[in-house]
Amino acid sequence: MSTEIKMTICTPTHEMGGLGATFLTKSFNILMNQSFKNFDIVVSDHSKNDEIKNLCESYKGKLNVHYHRNTENIGSSSANINNAITKASGQLIKILFLDDFLYTNTSLEEIVQNFDLENDKWLITACEHSKDGKTFYRPFYPKYNKYIYLGNNTISSPSVLTIKNDHPLLFDEKLVWLMDCDYYKRCYDTFGDPKILNTVNVVNMTGEHQGVGGYKNKDKKATNLTKKNELLYVLKKYKHTILFIKFSLFLNDLKSFIKNLIHK
Repeated sequence: MSTEIKMTICTPTHEMGGLGATFLTKSFNILMNQSFKNFDIVVSDHSKNDEIKNLCESYKGKLNVHYHRNTENIGSSSANINNAITKASGQLIKILFLDDFLYTNTSLEEIVQNFDLENDKWLITACEHSKDGKTFYRPFYPKYNKYIYLGNNTISSPSVLTIKNDHPLLFDEKLVWLMDCDYYKRCYDTFGDPKILNTVNVVNMTGEHQGVGGYKNKDKKATNLTKKNELLYVLKKYKHTILFIKFSLFLNDLKSFIKNLIHK
């Protein structure tokens, strides 16, 4: 294991309905026990209170945490993670969202051992899912597909992602639901295939706390409209033909219709 490589963990935070500090505490405690030690943490915080800030200060001397209050574009996960990425100093940037956490005490070591700084630009790992942070279900093994930017996410959340800190790409701040899928496409278009680490490295939390940027949205019609508008934006962004755009929007409407029937 190389100790020459430095990694920066980038974590966007906010109150998350009062659960933000709880999730971050779990993540910090796991980071404290990592076998790989040459890392720091950049926290970009959209919170309106000081709970996350105070928590970061309480880990002084235990973890190398750089706290930044982010008052721009409140509620945008893309803007918040971008703020963290631009402040990263490590050769590697590990994305780790607020409610997710590393799977084992060797998770960072495995990434560093498998990331070739000479040839690799981005690395993705397998992940598990959990509702309670203790029991796991549905292991997910990533792969890239050429239609991922349309919402066919075969990689999972950005928490499975590690990128080389060499003019790193930023997330499109016009996107919420497709922020990760669009980012993966641009990584592929810019850097080629990702390095894939097919061992579980991170756990994605699932549950009612989730929503747009972690904020709950109970208005299904508004949510579906936002998703449709984002899809239209992405289709135009990549200069698809009118016929392809219409067909994609039709499939999106059909998918929403079927999902609503299932949940009735």
